[in-house]
Amino acid sequence: MRATGTRGRILSAALKLFNEGNTQAATTNHIAQALGMSPGNLHYHYRNREAIVYALYEEMISRTKLPHSKLPATIADIHEHQIHLANVYWEYRFFNRELLFLLSRDTVLKERYINENRAHRERIGIVMRGLAANGYFDIPDENVYEQLADTILLCNQFWHSHLETLGIEVDESNLAGGFRHIEGTMRPYLTRKALEELAAIGG
Repeated sequence: MRATGTRGRILSAALKLFNEGNTQAATTNHIAQALGMSPGNLHYHYRNREAIVYALYEEMISRTKLPHSKLPATIADIHEHQIHLANVYWEYRFFNRELLFLLSRDTVLKERYINENRAHRERIGIVMRGLAANGYFDIPDENVYEQLADTILLCNQFWHSHLETLGIEVDESNLAGGFRHIEGTMRPYLTRKALEELAAIGG
């Protein structure tokens, strides 16, 4: 969740500038100027731009990470969760757009990201196996779980870059296309039960 008061205002202004341009073009001076505050006041709350990026990453994770007790248990759950993820990733689109650069700039952020990414991959595996146990997936080989988990991670993290390298202007709709790609990748392994449930929700 977003910090309140001045810290929250700083994060909101930074997020807008980062999304509209990039993190290198938007310095702490630019963020302070957008808020009508002195750079010194901003640095009292966040010592540098990296601290702001880190705080925004933590916000994004707090809105996307699910505890094991609330992981998707049905195809409808997954569809709903992916719509939520698409909305959040669009709101914080600067982060995945600049992912590798940001990690190269901040070793603390990189370590935090790697740990969370590994945990995310583990959660995906738990969801896939749970869906198979509940009759939604027909997975022929243990390796397929690993392949699906990696495909989901790749689409989550690098779909923005994929679009840019094809010369496609990124907007909210085609950024969400990464999640449609994930559903398409899973479709060959869906059972009749899963396909019927997906059709019922318009998926």
